[in-house]
Amino acid sequence: MLSSQKRKPLSNFSGVGDEPFDIEWHWNEEAVDAVEWRLWDELIHRSRRPSIYLNSKMMKSILSSNTRDLAAVVWKQNGRMIGIALVEDAEAESIDLDKHVDSKRSWFSGISKMLHGSEGRFVFRVRVIGPVLGSGLHSYRWEEEISNAEQRRRLTESIFKSKSNTGASLPRVAMLKDVPIHYEGRRRQLYPGWIPLEFDPEMLLHLDPEWSAIEDYTQQLNTKSRTKIKRVLKVSSTFVVSEWSAQKLEGQADALIDLYSKVFDRSGFRLGKLHAQELLESKRFWGDDFIVLGYELEGELVGFQCAYRNQHEIEAFFVGFLPELVKSHAIYQRMLIEFTRMGIESACTRVNMGRTALDVKSSIGALPQRLQCDVRFRNSVFHKIAERFTRGFDPTSPVLKKAWKADSFAVKHHLEFHSS
Repeated sequence: MLSSQKRKPLSNFSGVGDEPFDIEWHWNEEAVDAVEWRLWDELIHRSRRPSIYLNSKMMKSILSSNTRDLAAVVWKQNGRMIGIALVEDAEAESIDLDKHVDSKRSWFSGISKMLHGSEGRFVFRVRVIGPVLGSGLHSYRWEEEISNAEQRRRLTESIFKSKSNTGASLPRVAMLKDVPIHYEGRRRQLYPGWIPLEFDPEMLLHLDPEWSAIEDYTQQLNTKSRTKIKRVLKVSSTFVVSEWSAQKLEGQADALIDLYSKVFDRSGFRLGKLHAQELLESKRFWGDDFIVLGYELEGELVGFQCAYRNQHEIEAFFVGFLPELVKSHAIYQRMLIEFTRMGIESACTRVNMGRTALDVKSSIGALPQRLQCDVRFRNSVFHKIAERFTRGFDPTSPVLKKAWKADSFAVKHHLEFHSS
């Protein structure tokens, strides 16, 4: 059993009275019993920003994993919970970074090759604020009276104050994941002492509440995209697609991980990795709201997809499949359509499809939301070097499909909340 760690007052800040605050770090499985989850969920509700990854059901699920190293972090003032965060210590791996960024400085490529070595791999440990295996702003929530500047000051002071009691070393760098960019142009530094980075956007599909079937969705696509959807459904019609029970998942979770690895091993940047236990714990805590679909072809398991569901959205989690079936049977495109079907049939308002395969996701109607990740190094000298090093690159600019009619619900709703 892993013990919780409680830190005494770190500092006083103006804006929430003059009382000092406490910070509590609850690591891994012990956090399931140590955190006051009712108060945790109530704080999220008051923030008016629901989160699949931060709600107590998800937190208990991932904290129960013995393959990951996570903490539930709680800030309190006078015993009152005023802030919460999800923190995970993980291994990041970069593969041939030059292929994934657009560098504007001639020396960037040389330094990148030096870091990646002869094998083209650069591996390092990182403390992530937010879900390693998810995308979007699921890092922390605060009471409304805590200003953004004060939130960041508290995080800055706190982030390296606790070490996991699994015995793992304290990472040298922290990364705050996925702050939405709601402005035009290059990313900006939002707070002193944090280096802004931008990677791929997350792909969102907003669902018209009037839709009751997949045919309603396709009617708002343009002719070219609608024809493509029909083709995907036709060439993938030989799959037998079934929803898996907890019992079936327990018996074949390792087979799903094998299929997942065939996709994961081809990615250029890896942060964390899915294990069979994550699937099993998700099904245990979420029940029918963790949806797992298996794909069979001629009696053989050839693919799977899984997603979390709440009353607002479908969060696409992971997929796995035989790569050769992408061209012959459009298996990946079919899975994206099935994520959309899940959202429509569950009366959700949107589907979050994650941040990979942007072109394919845009072809079925997902729209991009730019995201910023902020980085802070423990060593101030290295922080300055990294800050200069990262100024010269941006994510490669994807050419995305335009799938919707101009007056479609998805386009209007996306522009209502996100930059165009």
